Amino acid sequence: MLSAYINESDIRTGTVISVVAKSVAPGQTLALEYPNKSRVTGKVISASRNEFEMEINSEAWRLRPHAPSDSAIHNDLSDKEASFWTVQTKL
Repeated sequence: MLSAYINESDIRTGTVISVVAKSVAPGQTLALEYPNKSRVTGKVISASRNEFEMEINSEAWRLRPHAPSDSAIHNDLSDKEASFWTVQTKL
């Protein structure tokens, strides 16, 4: 299970998620933590280096790579090995 950190109180278009891994693969499970320390799990449905789709609580989301300019904005609680992704759309 990979750890991931969400920069907002909910997931929507524009939300940034930092994953403690350089990449994700289909079938992997993510332990997602919100700023208020609540947690949910998500499962990677499909993945490539340009995007991945994830299911959280029966909702599917498409994410694309994001290059953070300020780690404080992106709730970078992970480490140097993190990859950053921006939610593009709900599927």
